[in-house]
Amino acid sequence: MASGFRSAFRKEMSLWVGIVAVFFLWTVAAPLVDSPSSPLMGWGLFGVVFCTMLWLSFRVVHHAECLALRVGEPFGTIILTLSVITIEVVMISALMLQGKDAPTLARDTMFSVLMIVLNGMLGVTLLLGGFRHHQQVFNLEGARGFLAVLGCLAILCLVLPSFTTSSPGSSASPLLAAFLICSSLALYGVFLFLQSTSHREFYKQPDLEEPDFDGEHGMHSAG
Repeated sequence: MASGFRSAFRKEMSLWVGIVAVFFLWTVAAPLVDSPSSPLMGWGLFGVVFCTMLWLSFRVVHHAECLALRVGEPFGTIILTLSVITIEVVMISALMLQGKDAPTLARDTMFSVLMIVLNGMLGVTLLLGGFRHHQQVFNLEGARGFLAVLGCLAILCLVLPSFTTSSPGSSASPLLAAFLICSSLALYGVFLFLQSTSHREFYKQPDLEEPDFDGEHGMHSAG
């Protein structure tokens, strides 16, 4: 039992490091976070916080991926999506609670996340995947569905408030905010319903077809 506890402790080392880091930043390092004594001290604390958050984020995604492999598609994709969204919501909420009054901070942050994920991370992933696997397989119908929903949600929540005149400063009025919330929930609800019921095959990883060496081409080459 002791060996099992030590093994679990080592596997979840990131959790204990995160707890210690939070306790340290809330108690001992709280005055230094508010007003660091030197730029070097400020950059050092930033590096500690950034590395800890990055490590914990990767561990959360790792656990979500393990659950996704257990439950299978399409529910595995939903678990991964919810885990990543939870991390983003927590970080944006922390920014809004600690920063100055900025009504458009959440929308601007999500717009930045959207650009980084679609243009940066997706591009790097495709590039590295091409170098390693040469030929990558994906479900075209599922990719179209994801991009269609993302495009509609991005235009509704990130672009539309900048063109309305009901509230100054590119912010949403209460009526517009209620409309955006309801329409976003309805749109994503329909997407999840189709993803988990009638159109499940669109969101599963297709099998890579092996080349037919016994076919006509193979026989012609042998001849």
